[in-house]
Amino acid sequence: MIDCYDTDKKVLEQKVTEIINKSKDYIRQLEEGDVGRIADINERIFIRFYVTEKSIIIDEVQEQVYIV
Repeated sequence: MIDCYDTDKKVLEQKVTEIINKSKDYIRQLEEGDVGRIADINERIFIRFYVTEKSIIIDEVQEQVYIV
């Protein structure tokens, strides 16, 4: 994230957490080492992450994406 204020960053972190929590069924289907991608149409946020044995590692978060 570039030029992101602390309050904006906290709001974005909260939104990303909510999106990931809503996508638990999808994440469970992935195996260790897989790359997962979630695009939330309502929030216009794209998340790319890696699946590890016990967690996920968020690699990229893009805001204001348009899904066509």
